[in-house]
Amino acid sequence: MHPSVIAQKTPDKPAIIMAATGESISFARMDAQSNQGAQLFRKLGLNTGDGICIFMENNIRFLEICWAAQRSGLYFTAISSRLTAGEVEYIVKDANAKALIVSEGLSKVAAEVAPLIPGVKLLMVGGTIPGYASYEIEAGKMPAEPIADQTAGAAMLYSSGTTGRPKGVRQPLSGQPIDAPAPLLGLV
Repeated sequence: MHPSVIAQKTPDKPAIIMAATGESISFARMDAQSNQGAQLFRKLGLNTGDGICIFMENNIRFLEICWAAQRSGLYFTAISSRLTAGEVEYIVKDANAKALIVSEGLSKVAAEVAPLIPGVKLLMVGGTIPGYASYEIEAGKMPAEPIADQTAGAAMLYSSGTTGRPKGVRQPLSGQPIDAPAPLLGLV
């Protein structure tokens, strides 16, 4: 079930609770913030079929950003927080990402990777460093309503690269509404 459906049925129910800190976010708030993120992606010029990369450690904003990309028809790629700038650069370029969203906790690597990926929109969660705009501030300026052209995006996963560099797995987008059941659900 898509989080937006849960947000309508039980808006105050926690969507995420961070075990280490107890920080939480409700489904209603996550739904609104993911709508704002989707609006921001459109403002930045990202269209259905484009991609973003997300480079952060455990962060309460992670799923919000994934859902913003998913409802925008974007491919979203999570990058391990343990990678070097060169490894992050490789994945961002290989995924043909139009935007990179980084958490402040990874600002050292983020600063190193920025000049390696010209033309990629750079956003940071939890703070900013030179070259990166604040994701929270920019998304916070956007309306919390769904974008007009919502369509399901997809995760673009990377193999571990045991025979060389990591390889991206890009499945075709379904073109389905964001709340359509996953195709495999009909088999069970």
